[in-house]
Amino acid sequence: MRLLTFLLYLSLCLCVFLSCENKIPENENNSDENIIGEITEIGDTIDYRALIFVEEGDLQSYGGERAFKNNLEKMFYNTTRFWNESPNKFKYYFRWVPAGVQTYKIDGERNKASYEKQKGVTNDLDYSKYDFAVFFALGVKSGEGGLSCGGSSKGHKVVWAYIEEGHNIFTDAEYPNQGTYSNLGHEYGHVRGAQDLYQYMIPAERNKISGQAYEYPKCNMGTGYMVWSDYCSSLFNYDALMKQLPDRFDEEVFPKQVVIRVMQNGEPVNRATVRLWGTRAGGYFGGPEVYAKEPFLDNKKTNADGEVLFTQVYEMYNRPTEISGGKTPPKSPQDEFPFSRWYCFLVEAEYGDSKGYTWLSDLDIVPDHLNNGNETYELVVNLK
Repeated sequence: MRLLTFLLYLSLCLCVFLSCENKIPENENNSDENIIGEITEIGDTIDYRALIFVEEGDLQSYGGERAFKNNLEKMFYNTTRFWNESPNKFKYYFRWVPAGVQTYKIDGERNKASYEKQKGVTNDLDYSKYDFAVFFALGVKSGEGGLSCGGSSKGHKVVWAYIEEGHNIFTDAEYPNQGTYSNLGHEYGHVRGAQDLYQYMIPAERNKISGQAYEYPKCNMGTGYMVWSDYCSSLFNYDALMKQLPDRFDEEVFPKQVVIRVMQNGEPVNRATVRLWGTRAGGYFGGPEVYAKEPFLDNKKTNADGEVLFTQVYEMYNRPTEISGGKTPPKSPQDEFPFSRWYCFLVEAEYGDSKGYTWLSDLDIVPDHLNNGNETYELVVNLK
């Protein structure tokens, strides 16, 4: 019995020793009971290890290497709290770890252009040590700041953090107030495959087709603070063990097909016309969020079961020109995104003098597929 007790003690000590490299600061709230939001059961801890790039002069302005690394640990700890303390449906505890710091040097004037010339330093990543990169540019001129996430030429994700001179990333907010640590948490959502949800913020007055608002979910990806949508929870659970997302990840989170069923008085409607109107929030069309000049798809007819089948679901949203008759969203001068995609569809069904409307959103399609394994997403439109 004494031997068994000793072996258990030795095993515990060994576990503590092996995990000390990624240890996060001690905190009285650092327990499953306090940090898992609405989760009723928590699984393994998943670490995502970042290689941090910081300019030599910026490093010194933050007190040198030792002070920078210590503050970096605290900031990543708060980002970890931000992720896991936001109400969610996670199956894991997600921990963000600053696993290494590497410096680079800029010459000449300290502006965004000078920093961007050094962006190539993030290309090479030792996947045995790191999962993604964070590129800090901590001294850009006023008006040049901003955070974003993209892919490197080597395939891994990089978070770009351009911070205006005089703004301290470590002291700009105390947890849980919004600051650089939580803004990075938003970008890490992109690292794990989530998109910006503010593109779904469609008020009724910006929908000239049916006058309906889209009831978007509150989420740390742009529509709320300190809360994760079911869409994000399903994505993060699904890809939790993928340290780098595969090339076709965006496609595999969609099911194979969508069935739209048109009903009236509880009966399927044959030969009803179905139209899909594309949407994109933020005034990117220079007008309403529902693009009302022409539908994305028009004149689809239901069969005897009242159904219309769509088999290129991913393409409908992300590669609309690959759909027969599909149209790409127009771009206005303020459109800063390097891609053209639809973010949601307003479905219109018509038969005679009767019409019905509902929303076809990938924020519903993706969780249904990932959580339930469904390869067919079904949507019902009721005529009135």
